[in-house]
Amino acid sequence: MTPTLPPGASRRELRKAVLRMRLEMHRQELRHEILQITHPLQQVREYGQRLRKGNAPFLLTGGVLALAGLLGRKRGWRRWLRLALIVMPLLRRAQHGTRGRSPLV
Repeated sequence: MTPTLPPGASRRELRKAVLRMRLEMHRQELRHEILQITHPLQQVREYGQRLRKGNAPFLLTGGVLALAGLLGRKRGWRRWLRLALIVMPLLRRAQHGTRGRSPLV
């Protein structure tokens, strides 16, 4: 943004224009630095949104089931398997667009 000055501008008007240009340049430098600082935060936010939109609930359920199978006893993994089989349809229904309604209804 370059200020428009009349051809016969006084010294005072020129100083005001230079000061405005310095302030605008400083504002743009601050904005650029803030964008650089907040870039990692924005990446984390986008990553979280991609997880919520994608297959994260299915992967989480599968991970819990696998962990229960590895760490649990004979009887423990059956309970986790039963829980996973109950939760999967609910997660699918919630993912495919029950907007405004509870996925349990």
